[in-house]
Amino acid sequence: MSTTGQASARQSDAEENGPSSMLTKIYRFATSRYALSLVAQIMMSGFHTLLSFLLIRMVAPYDFGVYAFAFVLAMFASATNNALISTPLTVYTPIVKDETERARQEDMFSMLNLILFVVLIVAGLAYTQWSSLGMNTTLAVTVFVAFYSARQFSRSFGYARFKPLVTATGDIVYVFAGVLFIALIYFFTDVGLDIRWVLCSLAAANLCAMLVERWRIHGPQRKGLKFAKIRHYGEVWLQSRWALIGALTTLFMSQAHSLVITTLNGPQAFAPLAAGMVMFGPVRVALLTWQNMVKPELALALSENQGEAVKQQIRTTTLLMGSAVLVMAAMIWLLWPYIHGLLYAKEYGDQPMGYIVLLWSLITLFAAIYNAPSAALQAMRDFHVLAMASVYGAIISGILVMIILYNFNAESTLLGILAAEFFMAVYLIRIMLNHLKKDWQ
Repeated sequence: MSTTGQASARQSDAEENGPSSMLTKIYRFATSRYALSLVAQIMMSGFHTLLSFLLIRMVAPYDFGVYAFAFVLAMFASATNNALISTPLTVYTPIVKDETERARQEDMFSMLNLILFVVLIVAGLAYTQWSSLGMNTTLAVTVFVAFYSARQFSRSFGYARFKPLVTATGDIVYVFAGVLFIALIYFFTDVGLDIRWVLCSLAAANLCAMLVERWRIHGPQRKGLKFAKIRHYGEVWLQSRWALIGALTTLFMSQAHSLVITTLNGPQAFAPLAAGMVMFGPVRVALLTWQNMVKPELALALSENQGEAVKQQIRTTTLLMGSAVLVMAAMIWLLWPYIHGLLYAKEYGDQPMGYIVLLWSLITLFAAIYNAPSAALQAMRDFHVLAMASVYGAIISGILVMIILYNFNAESTLLGILAAEFFMAVYLIRIMLNHLKKDWQ
């Protein structure tokens, strides 16, 4: 290479790695579809958080406990959907090159989503005669849970098509529809912030979001579902069954306290713990959203043997997520006197909310640390390893929560959740390090 050529190459490298190039990369990310999708997700998380703050201040602890437990049930339904339907959709269909085959798989998953929706509705209706919450409250919880679960698939469809802006549009519609419905009920009826109507409003908002997402994916034409295609799911079931075990046990690991305390002591005893978790609710949602966005990308990268890109993604994401949680926790503690006075003093002034929020910050930190390894293992379809890890975590969580609740107070049960999350972080990082050394050297 000539001197002039070498100088040009050095200048090109300097421009590529210099400050101007860094600003260009930042600008490209800030205007990318994923950044815009993240903004929509922040809007949705902010809406849920502000609504929870409002309910904490304006409704009785028992009613907020019902609302929070409805979200726990919705998370279990959504986890089932994610394991059996949404995750297979995002890791199987993106790598299919044939459009006809891809459409066949999408039809199959769409039908399964509809079947799960019907099962949830029927199960809720059947449970009304045994529920201690009352028929109307149980029906509201049922409708909310069913639509919350169904939209898990609807959101994942946009990611599977590499169209995160479709999901972002749905998120924005959900926020505006939710605000509109709740505002209409609060200002133009005499029911106020009745938990039943709040849950129905959120269910209706999810329906509006799903309709918009479906229209943006398929256009104005009607697209029917094909019942006969379900038989092909047997090929997916061999792996998705482990995903189901992993999803449910992972959720039980993080929500054992809510199930045990609500069942034994009622929603009012669970309310302070749920109120403390609200501070980190958006982080949990953001972690799940990141997984949904990145799984198709990781699956495609792995299918093309781009091991170095996957390694860099895992390392960078783990560092960023852990740092973000630490920064958020530090801000909460700096502003704690104001937060407690504004949010908790009225209804939860007799509860150790500082202790509860501290435990939730540690729990969230470990959940953030193992989020990236978990997403990578799902993209690799290593559902068996994930399932066994979460089974161990659920056993640790369940046993410790029951022992602590029997011997101490309800808020200390979070120590059992913390122990399980710490175990998961150590276990999954160790598994991923073994994969990095063995498979991608």
